[in-house]
Amino acid sequence: MSPFFTELLDNYPGPAFLEKVRGKYHYEKDWSEALKKSALEMLPFLQKEAFWESMPAEWSDTVSLRQSAPEEENAAGSRRKAAGTKYERVVISLGAGLDRLQEQYSEQGSLSKSYMLEALAGELLMESYAAYNRYVAETTDWHVARYHFPGSEEAYPLEMLPELLAGLTKRVTCNAAFCLIPKKSVVFVAELTQDESVQCEGICMGCHKMHCTNRIEDDFQTRRRIARMTDMPLHYGYSRIFGK
Repeated sequence: MSPFFTELLDNYPGPAFLEKVRGKYHYEKDWSEALKKSALEMLPFLQKEAFWESMPAEWSDTVSLRQSAPEEENAAGSRRKAAGTKYERVVISLGAGLDRLQEQYSEQGSLSKSYMLEALAGELLMESYAAYNRYVAETTDWHVARYHFPGSEEAYPLEMLPELLAGLTKRVTCNAAFCLIPKKSVVFVAELTQDESVQCEGICMGCHKMHCTNRIEDDFQTRRRIARMTDMPLHYGYSRIFGK
């Protein structure tokens, strides 16, 4: 298990990061100080509990997880190995402290602070994918070709999540509904390659959930599906949660 990516925490919560969150989640300029205050409240928990971990996933393991026909996948595995491809299971977590802090906000009825925490944590996790990419490229002879998330592709069903977590840290688990605990965590299979002509196209490539509120799109104007609730801006997913 490794501490969270140093370069991300060193720049958190810097002006560039906060401005990115403010613009992406459509906060007005006068919310900047509130965002900074929430980010600083999160920082001690991140410094103490955020981490990431990876372990090699042999092709035979991946075959088992993908529940495919053995003869077909063994042939595919041979082709991929010949082309210089391997897989890693990866977990990245911001820790259980943020869940406790968010529950505290909710108990206090501070929905705006709860949503700010969600936005800040979400953006930090998004930046962690690029940090993982850099780590692989800088410390190995490989680089990331693609991410595979449980539930995003037919070949990677959500039901494979417990098997993906097996052997990784016990600090991240999933419940019967396949929800990760702590909540601010991600688990995925990283497809690595030595083929310089193949580069990671982004974490949403291969995912067919076009209406996902977290989807990365070329035109960020398509994210402007905003509802209003009391004093805070909500995107579509949260407006549905709160009955708007």
